[in-house]
Amino acid sequence: MHRLLDLLDLSAPGLDEVRAAAARGDHAAAGEALLAHYARHRQARCVDLWDPSGPEDYHPMPWGAASSYDQLWKNTPERVAGGLLYASGQDFDFSRDELIDWTSGIYWAGGKFKPIDQARALLRRMYWLRALDVAYLRANATGQERVARQFERLLDSWLTFRRWTKDEFSVTNTIRLGDAISQSGLLRSWFTFLPSPHITADFKLRLLQAILEEAADALERALWHPWIWGLSEAGGLALAGMILPEAKAAPAWRQAALAFANRFFQTELRGDGTIKRFHFCPHYAGATAAWPLAFYPLAAKLGYTDLLEPGAKQGVERLVDWLAAVQKPDDTVPQYNGSDLQGYGRWLARGAAWFNRPDWLAIATAGAQGTPPAEPSRILPDAGAFLLRDGFGRDAMFACLHNGDYHNVDRPSLAVELYALGRTLVTAPGRYGYYKPEWEGYFTSAGYNTLLVDGSTPAIWGEHPLRQGEGLRDAAWRLAADVDWAWGTHPAGFDDAPDVRWQRGLLFVKGEYWLVVDRILGPGTHDFSLRWLLTPSATTVEADGLCVHTDNPDADVRLVPVVPPGARLDVWSGHRDPLRGWFSPENGTMIPAPQLEYRWRGATPVLTAMLIVPYRGVRPTHTLALRSQTDDTHEIVVTNGARTDRLTLNFRGAGAARWEQQRDGRTIRAIDLTP
Repeated sequence: MHRLLDLLDLSAPGLDEVRAAAARGDHAAAGEALLAHYARHRQARCVDLWDPSGPEDYHPMPWGAASSYDQLWKNTPERVAGGLLYASGQDFDFSRDELIDWTSGIYWAGGKFKPIDQARALLRRMYWLRALDVAYLRANATGQERVARQFERLLDSWLTFRRWTKDEFSVTNTIRLGDAISQSGLLRSWFTFLPSPHITADFKLRLLQAILEEAADALERALWHPWIWGLSEAGGLALAGMILPEAKAAPAWRQAALAFANRFFQTELRGDGTIKRFHFCPHYAGATAAWPLAFYPLAAKLGYTDLLEPGAKQGVERLVDWLAAVQKPDDTVPQYNGSDLQGYGRWLARGAAWFNRPDWLAIATAGAQGTPPAEPSRILPDAGAFLLRDGFGRDAMFACLHNGDYHNVDRPSLAVELYALGRTLVTAPGRYGYYKPEWEGYFTSAGYNTLLVDGSTPAIWGEHPLRQGEGLRDAAWRLAADVDWAWGTHPAGFDDAPDVRWQRGLLFVKGEYWLVVDRILGPGTHDFSLRWLLTPSATTVEADGLCVHTDNPDADVRLVPVVPPGARLDVWSGHRDPLRGWFSPENGTMIPAPQLEYRWRGATPVLTAMLIVPYRGVRPTHTLALRSQTDDTHEIVVTNGARTDRLTLNFRGAGAARWEQQRDGRTIRAIDLTP
């Protein structure tokens, strides 16, 4: 108790009884008075601030994914109250004391991943505390006793061993304190369980002391990572300084945290809102954007307003704009670069009120509220991403083509993700888990809808922001109400074919179809593997042995290819040897999904095309043809009944692209696609 009192400013308002009892050496009375002081402030200072939603309040994710924006919400209040934790694909039972291992090796250290420790790392980060809080607040008196005893048992064990868990990122301590994204942590939980008659006063005081010491330790050891982990450190420190203002160090905690946040939002974002460290990674960009959208409204409720400098607030708006660009109508995001499936609609909706952005609200609600943006498609040049749409309603068509740098070791070169009719149809492999042996070989490279040459994936190539180039030499695009065109270039070769170059074009005829064109250049003869990953579906290979359509209850897609003579198609789903046909909607979950692989051996140059048509009900009957001339001009023709669409590619000189549409032989529209 002496140490706890030493951490507090006993001259702070409301601590008169605590100060008097301490002065006469009555530590028991001082402790009782201190708990009574915080009990008086419990609702206004903490409990009323937090979002009490349970998993049933979030949009369900498709294909057996998590029930919320955060996969940890599989830890329902009832499960965690029983001592069970779901973490990254593992069920971890800590319902008995002897199974709690707070001190084993960490998840990431010294450049090495430790798979067996992931669940324990998440146990120590204490995201699961929110589930206990919700269980306690919902329960009747009998249920509250059960939850409170579980809370005390787990935290008493942690207090015994916590001095051996300091070797992780200091951010772990601040997540324990009060993570402003997941809205869980010791701060909230301590106040939640404060009135419980089933937890001893001595334990409540010990835990309060640990909270104050955790904040002091985080301030001393904070690494201030220039992305979401640094913001989490800032969140824990700042909330500790705001919710426990009686702490002597509270002003220092607030000052350090807010200084970092203001600096981050003004120095660590590129011009289009891309985080400098991560480029195109919807998961980490979304989590980083969610931090200010969650934290600053909490701070304002505590009376701390105008904490962001003008430049920092502008940075937040750019970051949330980035998030709005990648948000799909079903509240999911593209699964590039280790991204989970879950979207950030609730955070966009919050940000819409804060920044007066009705366009964010329209994106967050699939057009049900707000005002949609005037221009649906967007380019994120620093992220290297084309985000192409024909609207914002649930059934709208959405395409993402990535032609930029990588996060970590992922190689999503020129990969596309396609959504229509309420369903993602063509996808990226997702986020299986950094620590799994399959992760680097499949989920970071070969699992994408991409091209492999001689069995190898496109080489890592460093920063290459999108700049509108001349013709078809590098990157080019045209965005319009009826037709979007995006052309990307991978400037490096392949690991085992360094002289081969690859370009990909995406023609988006809005409301109808996508046409993907692949151009492969370079010397020699090679083995080629052109892959397309679909979301979990039943598939049928059509009579020609190359066209494929899905048979789903909600929405379907038909893929019509033009590939070199002799190419063969294999459809993989849930295969282990070779590893093919897997989709991961969240960290730690692998779901079988059709992966189409067109393979052939031949010389370059090569030009292929894939027509992708979403539909419900009657299967479309489009045909696709490629006509190439010796002067390096090519026509790709889409025929649908009496209508013919023609994409003309001219690779002479700088190159040019043109699209025209005819009906009964009469030209309806003609558009030059290249600048």
